[in-house]
Parts: sequence; C-alpha cells; structure tokens
Amino acid sequence: MANCKLRFRAAGTCWLLAAALCLLLAGGCATRQGKGPEVSTPSFVLPDDESASPLTRTELAALKSTGQIDKNVPDEAMPDVARQYKYFLRKGRNTMSVFSKRSEQYLAYARKVFRSRGMPDELAYLAIVESGYKADAKSPAGAAGAWQFMPYTGMKYGLNQDWWMDERLDPYKATEAAADYLQKLYGDFGDWPTAIAAYNAGEGKMSRAKQGTGGRDFFEVKARNHKLDDKAQLREETKQYVPRFLAVAKIMRNLPQLGFEPIQPDKAPGVLRFTARPGTDLMAFSSACRLSWEEFRAYNQHHKRPITSTERTTFVYVPARYEREATAFLRSPQANAYADWRPAKVATSADSWDKISRRSNVPVARLKAANPGNDRLSAGEMVLVPRSVNMSATAVAALDPKESRTARETRQGKKERLKPGDSRAPARETAVAAGGSHKLQPDETLYAVARKYNVSLKDLQDCNQIDNPNKVRAGCILRIPGAAVAAAPSAGGSSGRVGKAGRKATYTVQAKDSLWNIARKHNVSVDDLKRWNNVDEKSLRAGATLVVNLD
Repeated sequence: MANCKLRFRAAGTCWLLAAALCLLLAGGCATRQGKGPEVSTPSFVLPDDESASPLTRTELAALKSTGQIDKNVPDEAMPDVARQYKYFLRKGRNTMSVFSKRSEQYLAYARKVFRSRGMPDELAYLAIVESGYKADAKSPAGAAGAWQFMPYTGMKYGLNQDWWMDERLDPYKATEAAADYLQKLYGDFGDWPTAIAAYNAGEGKMSRAKQGTGGRDFFEVKARNHKLDDKAQLREETKQYVPRFLAVAKIMRNLPQLGFEPIQPDKAPGVLRFTARPGTDLMAFSSACRLSWEEFRAYNQHHKRPITSTERTTFVYVPARYEREATAFLRSPQANAYADWRPAKVATSADSWDKISRRSNVPVARLKAANPGNDRLSAGEMVLVPRSVNMSATAVAALDPKESRTARETRQGKKERLKPGDSRAPARETAVAAGGSHKLQPDETLYAVARKYNVSLKDLQDCNQIDNPNKVRAGCILRIPGAAVAAAPSAGGSSGRVGKAGRKATYTVQAKDSLWNIARKHNVSVDDLKRWNNVDEKSLRAGATLVVNLD
C-alpha cells in the first residue's frame, strides 16, 4: 500500500513503426534464454558495407570512443562493429532516433540499477538492442518485454507470469531481473562481451561453443566458430549481436555529436512505484489519479486484468505528480474492493452472468466490470467472481429454470407498474428495503457493502453515522439506506444531470468525464455505452447527451 519512495522515469507511449520493430527483432529479440527447447529465429542480415559513404572525422572519433565494455575489443573484431555503427548512422538512422528517444524514459533507472550492483552502466543500452525499450514488445519465439525474457528465464529471475499478470512487461522490474541475469552470466564467463553473447544465445549454447573451440572469450569463439559442427555453431544473429550492442553504445555516448536529438534521462517525468494490496480495483485507482484507463494502462502493461491479483501484493506505477491521490486511494477501504474475489473455472456452458449474479447476490454489471469483454461464458474458461460463489455444475443446475416471469423481472430490475394492494405486486427486495440491515463480515469493507446493495458509500456512512470507515469492525450491524433502488448509480454519485425516461436515462457529459466514469456511475459496461451511443473516448465531448439503458 505504501509508496516505496523510489523514483522512476515515466513509461513512454510512443509506438514503433512495424518495419523498424521487425528489423530489431531480427537482431536479437527472438532468442532462447535459459534451459528450454531451441527455437528457430529469422536469419540475421549483415548491414550493407557503406564504403561509398565514408565516416566523417566526428563519426570516426565517436567510433573510437570507448567505455568499460568496449575498451579491449580486438582489431580483427572492429570491422563488424563499424558496419553496425554505419548502418545506424545511415539506413537505420530513423530507427536509432526512435529507440534513443524512447530509452530516455528508462535509462536513468536502468543505469542506477547496474551501478548499484557494481556493473557497467552502459549495459542499460542492451535493451535498445533487444526491443528499442518497447515495454510490451513480443517476439515470435515467445520473448516479451523491454528485456525480451523468455518465459522460463523470466520466471527463474522473479518475473511472475500467470492469469493476473506478465511481469516481463514491467520495464522496471524486468530491468532488475536483467541485471541479475547478466551478473550471473558475467560470473560464468568472466568478461562482458561473452556474457552479452550468452544473454542472446543462452548460457548453455555459449558454454558449449567455448568448450568446442577452445576460445577464451566471445571474440575468439566467433573467429573459430567454423570449426564447430552445424548444431554447435553460434548463429549469425549471435555473432553480430555483440558488435551491434557495441555500435549502439558508441552512438548513445555521442548522440549530439552525431546529429541525433539529445536526450536527458535525468529530467524525464518521474514515476512512482506503489505496492497494491490483493484485489485492488485498478480502474478505480486510475480514476482517483485523474488518469484515463488508457493512460493508466500505459504505465502498467504487466497487469492483464482491471483487478490486481487477489493472492498477493503487486507493483503499480503512477506519474509522480499524482502521488497524493494515489496514496489516499490505496489507504481507503474501497481500494481493495475485490479482495474476497477469486479466479474460478466455468463448469458448464449453461452458466451465465445472470446465474452467477443470483448465486452471489452481486449485480451483473459489477461482474461484467470485473471481467471486461466477456459477455458470454464458455465451459472451461476462467472468470473473476466472489470467493464464496459456488461455480459447480450442480449449483448451476439447482437454479429453477421455470421461475415465474414476475420473480425474474423483479430480480432484474424490470418491475411492472402495479397498483398498491395488487396481489401480484412483489415485496420489495430485503437487500434494499427501508430498515434493512447487514452484518459486516471479516475483511469486508464499507465500499463493498455499498456496492452490494447498490447505494452510495456516503449514504451508507450517513445512515449509520460513520465518520471514519477505518474504525468500523467486523460483526457490526449496518442499516441499509431505504432510498436504494435497483438502477441507482454506484458509489460516488453523478456529477452530471440525469433525466429518467422509462427504462432509460439520459446523461449530460461533464468536462472531466470519461466513458469509464460514466459507466461506473450507472452500473453499466463501457462497451454498452459505446454501442448505445455510437461513441468512443476520442469522440466524447462535454455537453453531449448520452442514453443509458437501465434494463
């Protein structure tokens, strides 16, 4: 819950042209790391010799510049480095410009991580070779993230991959894992060029090539590579991977001198890492920070769901300018409103959100909000539901399929307009009846109770004279406000003007509204709002009138 007080750099949202990404992936993204089956990758094409375009004096000086890793490169290895260097200065210049600019958001943190381990901070440039620092990059071979970890190696170095998340797409945590892995490889091979080659080829492949050739380091192994049989030889991709890294490092050290736009990693907008409790509502978190869901997702692409794991704490990233809002939200009782939910398997295709709603006493709209884009259920799929709900086929079959039309419509909020005293008029649901009560369960929050009974958190507090929600204890009896109705907006109320029209309502869009906020106020999905009004986030305008179907 607490802010870890480490300042990061903001994740950029710049998208790379497909052609440039394909070029990069051919150079090192689709690699095998760790102990896994060999995978085939696209053949690496050596850049054309730019002999017709010789290096200028400034370019030659930059090529001769050295850091910790490239200070002892043998002369016979320099032609490959020069070819890679000239490629990124000529034909690949636009690609280099995009990569260097995107890296600005992450380099300060990456350098800090490597320096803290006593490693050369120029290793931070390796993610440029791997992905161009594209946080959500994925290769055909299954590598993912800025540091292109394969699944096995990612798990080995602490990057969780499950139903909830893929931490290979967390550029900050992946940087820490890459530092751990590279440090291990350096311990295995004793020099950085060989460790970098092993990062691309896998330590097993590099060890066998070293042993088979008798070479002391990558450069000697590369020179003797032809002596190995076809299976044992280093691929062309790996042979050019180290020269490519060295070329990129030389360019990154001399961007202004080489005519590239200068970058200032230390002045990039700050990002804060927060630890979120299990079951944190990420959509509510983004709203509390005044970020659209798309903006929030750009910082947190490692989360696959709008809810964080209900089994463990996780990292969430927010621009530093919203530190106060983020801290306040994570300390509030509504933050982990889904702590008592769990992923469960749908037992039968006869199940539906309507039936789960009846078994769990949770509105269909809230179930769908926790499972966006999943309107119809199929046997075997995983869905997020309250922990107490019975998802077995027996529980589904136990529901009476012949219930009366009046009971079904009453439950769904489709009440007929019946006169007082009419024998067909059903009793008002106890969940929302005036004077109704609820016993607060362990780990249950006021916000969860408010959502369960479709009332606002403020009304629930006022009705029970609660000033501080954090002082309410399990076992207390809460009175449910009698004004609650099936179609009432969810906690927080409405900032716009709503005019009811039968089973529909109209809503006037306010200046700071988003589709997600409006959908949340009315317990409907964003997809439904888009469908009913033929609108999306880009076309949403203040003052526009939206139709909301309350059925």
